[in-house]
Amino acid sequence: MPQLLSPKTLAACFGVAERTIYNRHSMGRDLPPAIKLGRLVRFHLADVNAWLDAKRQAATSSLPASPPQSVSQEAKAGPMRSRGPSR
Repeated sequence: MPQLLSPKTLAACFGVAERTIYNRHSMGRDLPPAIKLGRLVRFHLADVNAWLDAKRQAATSSLPASPPQSVSQEAKAGPMRSRGPSR
């Protein structure tokens, strides 16, 4: 039998409030596919893992192909700060 996760468990895994899971589900927002068991909402663990893998792949594929240009020493030091009036 597949393992089913409750919204409370899923929220704890993602570090969000349980209400966020319910809100996203009811509004059709970004969540793994859910199933309804009567009035209960549950998530297959395999669906959650597949959804997370797809998110990871999308995040890594959107990274730039070439590394960013080197930063000069002045830019690394940050903006110059005023020390106040000099004497």
